[in-house]
Amino acid sequence: MPNPAVHRTLRDKAAQRPVTSTLGVTRMTKQVPQHEVYHTCMAEAKLRLLAAEKVSNSSRSLSGLPSLDMEFCFLQIRRVIEAIAFSAMIREEERYGKHREQQRQQNQRDHGDPSKDWHAPEILKRLVSLSPYALPIPIAKATRQDSGHVHFDRAQINVNHGRLIEMYELCGGYMHGKSPLVEDFGAQVEAERAKYVQAPAEVTRGLEFLRKLLWHHVVVQLDWSNPDDPKSLDDPRSAWIVDFGSNESQEVTIALAEAT
Repeated sequence: MPNPAVHRTLRDKAAQRPVTSTLGVTRMTKQVPQHEVYHTCMAEAKLRLLAAEKVSNSSRSLSGLPSLDMEFCFLQIRRVIEAIAFSAMIREEERYGKHREQQRQQNQRDHGDPSKDWHAPEILKRLVSLSPYALPIPIAKATRQDSGHVHFDRAQINVNHGRLIEMYELCGGYMHGKSPLVEDFGAQVEAERAKYVQAPAEVTRGLEFLRKLLWHHVVVQLDWSNPDDPKSLDDPRSAWIVDFGSNESQEVTIALAEAT
């Protein structure tokens, strides 16, 4: 990838942008630049991570019931993974839209409408089939070179969509109750108890992974010269360098860089 030259940095505090502090549904229009939508997704991801870490690290149950605390954390992990998937859709909006259009043509039962896609595992599978840069790339540190360019070392963490899907599905196991109409209800209860005994360790692993993945990362967009083939790969067009900053702040910084 060519060394990018950073030409603009955006800093917005959640308190100044209701969309970053209110975790409800926000309607975006085509007039909103893609990087601002991405910023919104990342600001939400940061707030959810911090909230889950607070509950997970607490020496006492904040809800009064440890199992409810764990369910809260699993929900936040799941929502962060959804934010990763949706934000990647934004970065690959045109390419992803063409891919969904083609899938609709191949299967009339597929609605083919990206705005109706909601299942993060399916979205992630589609995205990684379109670009090797679909997922965030965690970075370790920056080094300014004599040329004026900034070089970023990649963090030592294994990232793939399979890991995110596995975490998403694990979280789903804590989102729903079990039917009591089973052959051995007592065995089911014991299995659920055993599952919740393992829950704190699973939450810790999930939160640590997401923090390493997102806290300092870069995302890359590729040029797309063949509008009929969403899987065609061209040279990098731009990179967005993301810094979640301090744990004490709701601020997320994005530096927009163009390939030269």
